[in-house]
This record gives sequence, structure tokens and C-alpha cells, in this order.
Amino acid sequence: MKTIGGFTLIELLVVMVIASVVTLGAFGGWQSWQQLQRLNDSARQIQHFLLRLRGEANERNGQQVLWQAGNSAWCIGSGSPQRCRNNLRRVLSAPWPDIALQSLTEGMGFYGRRNVAKPGRIVITSPAGTRHIILSSRGRVRICEEVCP
Repeated sequence: MKTIGGFTLIELLVVMVIASVVTLGAFGGWQSWQQLQRLNDSARQIQHFLLRLRGEANERNGQQVLWQAGNSAWCIGSGSPQRCRNNLRRVLSAPWPDIALQSLTEGMGFYGRRNVAKPGRIVITSPAGTRHIILSSRGRVRICEEVCP
């Protein structure tokens, strides 16, 4: 058998096959890691959006009740229900297309002084899993991977 630079052709082919199998396995792991990061990023964006609404409700001693719009291209907002537009301060559009808004508790929101809120939860899902964004009656906002108590 003819050698190429000290290696036989069969040895080079075996190394290429092994490298291909490892690359394919890593690609699947990379995609699932990206989906998980997108899910966590979306949950954090919703959490920060709720904290911003809580701050506005406290500052103005007003109410910020949440609404949702859309199915596949969803958005959540406060105030009068509007279309899903990113340029509005009180509207948060779906950050990633593969993240679905499964549910939002009706009437959930903030009611002015002392961080008073109507408790509820926002549930988002993706192929990587589910996240629950929980709002307590004292205005605390937290993220849970599984169903929170």
C-alpha cells in the first residue's frame, strides 16, 4: 500500500471517519445548548420587563396590568392592549421564534405602592424545556425551571 507522508490511506480514512462522528455528536449538543440558552434568556428578559413595570407602578403610584397578544409571534405588555411592536416601552415581544408563551395569569400585574401585586405566573416553553416566571403578591419576581410552590 502506498504511504502519504508516513501514513497509509486507510489510517487517514479511519481518522476522518472518527472526526466526522465526533463532529456530528457535538453539533447536536450545541443545538440543544443554544435552545437552553435562548429559553433562559427569554425568561430573564420577561423578569426584567416585570421589574421595570413594578418600578413604574411604584414611582407613579399607578397600576400596570399585563396583557398578552398573538400566538406564534407573541408579546406581553401593560396598559391598553396594542399590537406587538418592539419600539414601545411597555411591550415585550417574543425574543426568539422558538420560544412559545404557554400561559399568562389573567389580571396579573402591579398596583402601586409598597410593591403590591396580583400574583400569577407566565409560562414559556421551547424544545429545551419550560420556565415559570412567578409574580408574588408582594411584587417579587422569580424564575423556576419546574413548577414552583
